[in-house]
Amino acid sequence: MSKSHNVANMVVIALGIFVTFYSYYSLKLGILISPDAGFMPFLFGIALIVLGIVWRIQTMIFKSPVRVKYSGVPSAELKAAPLRASRIKLCLAFVATVVYASLFERIGFFLSTLLFMLGWQMLVERQRWLKAIIITILCAVAMYTLFRFLLRVQLPSNPLLS
Repeated sequence: MSKSHNVANMVVIALGIFVTFYSYYSLKLGILISPDAGFMPFLFGIALIVLGIVWRIQTMIFKSPVRVKYSGVPSAELKAAPLRASRIKLCLAFVATVVYASLFERIGFFLSTLLFMLGWQMLVERQRWLKAIIITILCAVAMYTLFRFLLRVQLPSNPLLS
């Protein structure tokens, strides 16, 4: 297990422990028939702990050998290129999420979600236009249907249409 995987695994387990204890001691759990505010966070905390432990065991059992082909390029350059690309992808994802959060109440749920998902598909995931537009429309409609009609959540409407 690499050092970054080790740290990420410990963060997942620690987050699970924190969420579990916080929801148990600070929020009311309720009962299965009538759950309170802490019930779902408690279950998610337990799920994070279990997944973190499974991840740890899996990496201990199935250690994959590192295979590096020598192509005449120094190993420092081989490591730097994917690291640079992943940092750029991380920064783009962060900027897209911040822009989405700032536009959410200004232009409404549906339009901001369309813009966010299209930007994510084009900038972060580097999809082709047609595929990105199809994924964007299907996911935005599915999320709107889920939140608005199935969960009955009051979503910000588009101020331009109202």
